[in-house]
Order: sequence, then C-alpha cells, then structure tokens
Amino acid sequence: MPVAPVEGLGEYRLVIPAVRPELMGCVREIMRAQLRMWRKSQFSDVAELGVTELLTNVLRHAPGGSELLVSETVDGIRVGVTDFDERLPVAGRPMREATGGWGLQLLTDLVDEVGTRVLPQGKEVWFDLRAKGGLAGADE
Repeated sequence: MPVAPVEGLGEYRLVIPAVRPELMGCVREIMRAQLRMWRKSQFSDVAELGVTELLTNVLRHAPGGSELLVSETVDGIRVGVTDFDERLPVAGRPMREATGGWGLQLLTDLVDEVGTRVLPQGKEVWFDLRAKGGLAGADE
C-alpha cells in the first residue's frame, strides 16, 4: 500500500545504476546515517538487514539499475527498492537443507509489513518498521 507523504516527514532517495556486492556495505552505512539524522536509530539493525536482502534479490534476479527510497512514517519508516524486472518475488519456505532462498521469508518474520507494487516498468518491494509502544523518534 502506498504511503502518502506527510508534511514534515523526510524521504531519502538513492539511485543505484548497477547493484554490485561491494556496494552493500555503503548502502547500509547510508541507511544507518539517515536513520540517525531522523532520530530513528532503533530501526537500524533490521532496516540494514532488510535493504541488503532486497538489493541482493535485485542482484540475483533483476540485474541492472535500482532505486532505494527510505521514508519516514508517523510511527516508523518504510524502505522500498525499485527495479526494472516485472516478476514479483515469492516468499516461501525453502527446503530445510537449502543454502539460499530464505531471505524474504526471514525479512517477513522481522518487519511489521512487506509488500510489492507493480510499476509501469518494473516493481517496488518495500517493508515497514513501526515503533513498538512509543513514538518513532525515540533516539536519545
């Protein structure tokens, strides 16, 4: 479900011309810094893991350009990754001995909501993290 912009809440957009493994650490650092600026560092660990999972899926299944959008919401954040492949991801439970295919299922278990949005040229995969029992800007 699209999140309507709310006056006073921030957005951060990063265009990634080609997703490569060596960029993952840089993107995590950017995510961490942005959440710190918004005083939402409590979401950092899961947000960094989630964005790495989404970008790894782009790397494996939809090579090429991508865009990261991190948005403040009233009670947390939304992280979305857009690519130009129209195939939607499928979260499932791989066989127990499988060495891959677990990422989207693990992400689904860690975040408050996961979704996809079909775009005219590709898709966006997003997840929401919400504050538990308090305001989202709880950094000291």
